Amino acid sequence: MRYISASDMRFSTKVQKCRSAKALIRITITLCFVFYCSTALLLHCSKSYAEIIDRVVAYVDDTAITLSEFEKTYNEMQEEIKDITKEEAINSMINSVLLLHEARKMRLEAPTKDELIKEYIDIKIRSPIFVRESDVIEFYKIHIDRFKDIDYLQVRDEIESYLFELETNRRLQSHLEELRANAEIKIQLK
Repeated sequence: MRYISASDMRFSTKVQKCRSAKALIRITITLCFVFYCSTALLLHCSKSYAEIIDRVVAYVDDTAITLSEFEKTYNEMQEEIKDITKEEAINSMINSVLLLHEARKMRLEAPTKDELIKEYIDIKIRSPIFVRESDVIEFYKIHIDRFKDIDYLQVRDEIESYLFELETNRRLQSHLEELRANAEIKIQLK
C-alpha cells in the first residue's frame, strides 16, 4: 500500500487545476476563432449576395404597403379596369387600409378584408341613407327622355337603386376625405 502525503496531494491538485485552466483557455481561443471566422463569412456573404426583397411604397399611419402587395393588387385591378393608373391603384389601397382601420375600431369581424370593408360601409355609410319618393319622381321627370314610353312604376325601383348608390358613393367619398385628412399618409411609389 502506498501512502500519499499532504504535500503531494497539494501538488497533484495544483497540476490538475493548471491542466484544467489550460484546457479552458484552449477551448475559449478555439470558440473565439470559430465565432470570428463565421462572422466574417456571414458578413462577406451578406455583402456579396445582398438584394432588396421588398420595399415600402406607401405608409398609412402605422401600416405599410409593400411593393409586392401593390403589384399583386395593381395586376388584379387591371384585369377589371384596363386603364387604371398606378396612382389610382395605390390610392384605392390606401382607402382600403383606412376603412379597415375604422372597421377594426368598431370591432367588426368578417372572414376576409373585402367583406370587412363591405360590412363597415353597410353599417357606417349605407344604413342611414333613405331615398325619398319625391326624389325618385323628380329624377323620373328630369330624365323622362331616357325612359321614353316606359311607365314610372316600371322604372321606380331602378331609379331608387340608382339614387341610393349615388348617395352611397357621395357619402363614402366624403368619409374617405375625412379619414385621409386625419391620417398620416406617405406615398413612395416611383
